[in-house]
Amino acid sequence: MEEFLLERARTIIEASEWEKGKPFAEEAVHRIWDRLHLDKWNNVHPKSRLYFAEACKLLAECQLHTPGESREQQIQAAIQTLDTGLLMAGPYGRDLHSLMNGLVEEATSQLSTHGNEQPSRKRICPSRPLETLPWTQDNPLCTSLKRIPPPAIHEFLNEYMCNNQPVIITGFVLQSIELTWHVGAMDHWPAMGKTHEGSRSWADLDYLRRVAGMRTVPIEIGSSYLDDNWSQSLMPLKDFIDQYVLKPSSSSPRGYLAQHALFEQIPSLRKDILIPDYCALSLCDDDDNVDEVVVNAWFGPDETISPLHFDPSQNLLCQVVGSKYIRLYDKKYSDNLYPVKGLLSNTSQVQVEDVDETAFPLFSTTPYWECILGPGEMLYIPPKCWHYIKSLTVSFSVSCWWN
Repeated sequence: MEEFLLERARTIIEASEWEKGKPFAEEAVHRIWDRLHLDKWNNVHPKSRLYFAEACKLLAECQLHTPGESREQQIQAAIQTLDTGLLMAGPYGRDLHSLMNGLVEEATSQLSTHGNEQPSRKRICPSRPLETLPWTQDNPLCTSLKRIPPPAIHEFLNEYMCNNQPVIITGFVLQSIELTWHVGAMDHWPAMGKTHEGSRSWADLDYLRRVAGMRTVPIEIGSSYLDDNWSQSLMPLKDFIDQYVLKPSSSSPRGYLAQHALFEQIPSLRKDILIPDYCALSLCDDDDNVDEVVVNAWFGPDETISPLHFDPSQNLLCQVVGSKYIRLYDKKYSDNLYPVKGLLSNTSQVQVEDVDETAFPLFSTTPYWECILGPGEMLYIPPKCWHYIKSLTVSFSVSCWWN
């Protein structure tokens, strides 16, 4: 049935009969969407993802010709449909990018020309006072993470990667006779707002709205993916900013744009960051075995949490906006951290800030590192190094994973 609907929609739309073809495209999208959710995601047949991408493209083309709607309404509807296709089809949705890029350019041009959205003048708030943080430096088992200025490539490889040693790469101080100033490790990123292109600062919510506000993104709802009430929702980034970033309610679940390939989806934001040179390093002799760097975005209000877990890859966590409390445990203490059995074996059962001492007696005897990662700092997390992360403010981070 899906193939019939696609073929019918394709034939009608190629004849420029948009209104007549739209019901077929809509039905194809709905049917294939249901098929995508029948089984675990890794069991979904690639053909279904490919069909979904095509159905979304056909529907978007119809939405761009919907009678009785303004051009702005047509574009917003089409962008939402294409984003859904990109998110669900993954690599099988590459054909959607060319249409999407043209629409985003047109929409951005309209915003610049008409100025139909008043600037909110909202910038992300400063850090909370230190006494409110989950800070435990008086614990003899705790060691503060070392902070260093950006090391030479060979120094980073030999002293930190080879030794599985986490470290914070921060800035350095420049001095003259009259002036002293601090240069951050990430100050050359346009997203930091410290280059000559300061208008691209991610601390400026108006900039994020303008560049990506109408794009649909996946949002995690709930305090942690381990919670029973955890869920996911697709929504425009501007709605996420309004509902969860600017006005988080203490009585409502937190919303978090977490571990999302935002920069593949929105290339204009990819231009605001630079992949650190350290991500080209490998611990194996064959440099051809180095995988492509996987870059993900993490954006949300304060008190978003990534539960104690480890990742199999090398990781540089780059803090662009706001601050995060981070605790790390060496992989040799894995048994003391009580990993979940089964598919989530890289995640601890322990709630770091509310430990059940009876169920997990060894946890509180385990040494660890901790830090507050601030704007412009990068934290190196070795493979399989356990880490717990809590946002202390509105926060925007970029993780770079490589093998």
